Amino acid sequence: MKILVPVDSSEFAFKALEKAIEMAKQLGAQLTIMSVAAQFEGVAEEVPISYASKLKDEAKKAVNRGRQLVEQAGLTCQTVVEVGASPADNIVRYAEESKTDLIVMGHRGMTGLARFLVGSVASRVVAHASCSVQVVR
Repeated sequence: MKILVPVDSSEFAFKALEKAIEMAKQLGAQLTIMSVAAQFEGVAEEVPISYASKLKDEAKKAVNRGRQLVEQAGLTCQTVVEVGASPADNIVRYAEESKTDLIVMGHRGMTGLARFLVGSVASRVVAHASCSVQVVR
């Protein structure tokens, strides 16, 4: 079984990861932690490069934090960092390409400007994923 856990820097994402770790232990599943740095094409004339770079750095930090939690639990995982205009689309595409059986994610993620521009990633993933999605509160 393959479990995909999309994370950002929110505590909701890491609560979902904790649930996924429990499930992986019980089922002997493979874990993949993924983070998508939002790319705001068409939203503004220019998004400062420093802001785009900051988002990618935050995505890398999120997957690294996730990897540490997985390793502390005695498991291993793969990590994926992508950049995309719609994080939900990246998550759904990756899940299909990697033949993921289950996506486990938090019900809420980033806040502020990024959330306003991206919208609800969880609801989009639930609506479009071809595999099961567990949303953790």
